[in-house]
Amino acid sequence: MPTCHAVPVAIGVAASPGQGQHLALRAMANDRHDASAAAELSALVDAVEACRSRLTALAERRNAAVRNSDDESDSLLVSIYEAERGLSTAIRLLQRAARTAR
Repeated sequence: MPTCHAVPVAIGVAASPGQGQHLALRAMANDRHDASAAAELSALVDAVEACRSRLTALAERRNAAVRNSDDESDSLLVSIYEAERGLSTAIRLLQRAARTAR
């Protein structure tokens, strides 16, 4: 009478050639998703940089207007500078995320 022997399979090891192909396809899909995310993040960096440039121009115009007036403290100018700094931080974080996705 033939005997049946159980063969242990380690977790994470392909039990069949089909499963190995499935894992390879999943890795390729993840690479495509990462590349897609990196491209999207790069586009976002460009868009946020454009917004920051617009804010910088606005701040320069506002600063010139304030210099020509008697009002030394301009809360709008301060708010614009804070927003500009926030966008600079956002750009750095988006660039870091894009590098991670590559």
